Amino acid sequence: MKDLLVFGHKTFKISVPDGAKITFGPWSPSTGEGKYQMSEKALNGTLRVYESAKSGAGILAVFSGVTGFRDLSIDYSEEVAREEGAIIWKSDKDGYQREEKVSRKATWTDPQLVAGEEDDAE
Repeated sequence: MKDLLVFGHKTFKISVPDGAKITFGPWSPSTGEGKYQMSEKALNGTLRVYESAKSGAGILAVFSGVTGFRDLSIDYSEEVAREEGAIIWKSDKDGYQREEKVSRKATWTDPQLVAGEEDDAE
């Protein structure tokens, strides 16, 4: 089994059987002129999972509104930057003066998907 983290309207995990074929693309095929409809809905993709790579294999699942996905067996971390501070504008007889007290820190994190975390934020 392969575990995938899927991003889009929702973020979720799926387990895909070994040997299954995974495709990602627009919801519907292009027009006869080879063009895709460029609406906001069309910019989101569709993730499809087939039983196997064989021609005519049955489809196991279709997920629409997908913007990306990744195999969870691939190590992933991201740099998170945090900036804290204040900018103070002072005015006197000589004009305006800007005083900046800012602290910047960057760390690498290994984000974990926590069930329900996104739902609570909405």
